[in-house]
Amino acid sequence: MTQKKLFVFLFFSLIANVTYANKVLVTIGQTGQVTEQQLEAAMQAAPFATQFPAMDEKDQAYLRGDMLLRMARAEALYQQAVAKGINQSVAFKQEMGNFKTALLARRYLKKLSQQLKVPDEIDAQFKQQTKGNSDVLVAVRSAYIAKHFSSLKEEKINKLIKQAKVNTYFERLDNNPTVETVLAEGDGLSIKYGDLISGKVPGEIGKPRIIEKVNEWVKLIVTAKAVDEKTENINPQLQEYAHNLTTRLLLKEKEQQWIPNKNILVDYFQKHPNIAYIPERRQIGQIVLATQQQAEQMRKRILAGESLFELAGQYSIDAYGKQRSGDMGWLKAGSASKEIEDAIKDLKDNELSKVIETDKGWHLIIIVNRKPAERKDFAAIEDRVRQKLLAEKMTGYLQEVITKYPLQWKMDEHTIIR
Repeated sequence: MTQKKLFVFLFFSLIANVTYANKVLVTIGQTGQVTEQQLEAAMQAAPFATQFPAMDEKDQAYLRGDMLLRMARAEALYQQAVAKGINQSVAFKQEMGNFKTALLARRYLKKLSQQLKVPDEIDAQFKQQTKGNSDVLVAVRSAYIAKHFSSLKEEKINKLIKQAKVNTYFERLDNNPTVETVLAEGDGLSIKYGDLISGKVPGEIGKPRIIEKVNEWVKLIVTAKAVDEKTENINPQLQEYAHNLTTRLLLKEKEQQWIPNKNILVDYFQKHPNIAYIPERRQIGQIVLATQQQAEQMRKRILAGESLFELAGQYSIDAYGKQRSGDMGWLKAGSASKEIEDAIKDLKDNELSKVIETDKGWHLIIIVNRKPAERKDFAAIEDRVRQKLLAEKMTGYLQEVITKYPLQWKMDEHTIIR
């Protein structure tokens, strides 16, 4: 077990039975921290959240620990970004302004949609048509609201545009516009060419797309201005977005520094030819039993003609596999444990393995299908090369940042410093 895996497992073994409170789990530098509540919120928002309850305790402990490490490192990067003044930059202020505008516009549209109701006489027809099926009735009502909301929204926004006396000057796009060229203006509204090509080379975005973006932003701005900011509690969203944006802009700056041009990627690709190798991928079926005797009996049933997948859905002790009826999806060769890899390396398609023992139980495995190993050229895996190089650079950079903003881990009565 690697040092990182050992740490996260031990950490969450210690707090596994503790009721969640707002206890500080780790401090970062002088001001940063991650609490149990913040960690729990991040876990619930993670892509694996729906699968998490079905995992065993060891896997849950590892995922919690890994998430905590990520959050602590992200906080260290945030402090580094603040120290560099990223949150005072022009790019930061422009992006925050755009986000605030979009946020207020969504609030306006949400309130507008709440004004719509299905008329009583039409709702009575819907009830008769759906014959008491509440789910269908809700769907029919939602479809009605959605249909009529579209026209109401268009009507209200057009009215706001007229009230703001908005004028557009798209003809200026034909005369070599500069970043200061105004393309739309009205009461409290001014959109320049430079606002739309931020980070792009002038001329890279075609005229139709520029016109489309101007119209989009006119609508956003007028709807945002129709909202009374004093009655809207948007500070939590703004603060969270500002925190994440500050870190993102730092990482974008570092990426541009590490990879100023494609030649850097080509050179890295040539020096690391193994990046181009894609190992064999296997579509795996699996059932896991609690004892060797149960596994041997199940193997006889499968060899006699019963379906491994149907049996896995009934008897597998692997909660994730049972939920998926034994379909483990496509896995790369070498991604499983050594015991499993050794046992299935010579397995033919749709051939049932012998009983395989691991620390999770007794396994029976079928390889349903395969995709052979292959070697890609640079053009096909340029993005992967970029990610590999960035990951390599980030490892060293994180160590540098964490040296400046050390992490202190809080474990019950103990404090671990890393």
